[in-house]
Amino acid sequence: MEQQVKDGLNFILGAVTTVKAEAEKAISSISTEFQTLAAKGAKDQSEVSVNLRKYLQEGIAQIDTLVGKANSAVSEVKEKVAAATTKA
Repeated sequence: MEQQVKDGLNFILGAVTTVKAEAEKAISSISTEFQTLAAKGAKDQSEVSVNLRKYLQEGIAQIDTLVGKANSAVSEVKEKVAAATTKA
């Protein structure tokens, strides 16, 4: 019985080690492939790519502006609520 428990534990440890190693290898492979594709995309200077980059940058800037305004509004509301609760 004791040997079966040890074997089971060793099996689990071996499986965990194997899964960890395979996951690290997969992450490394994905990262390498991502870098390769990003480099290829950076080299693409076609009209479509240039326009797409331009529109994406403009869109991201607008989203940043909206997020900033939303954060300001939330902060303002929090201050008003805090002021109202201290008066009550």
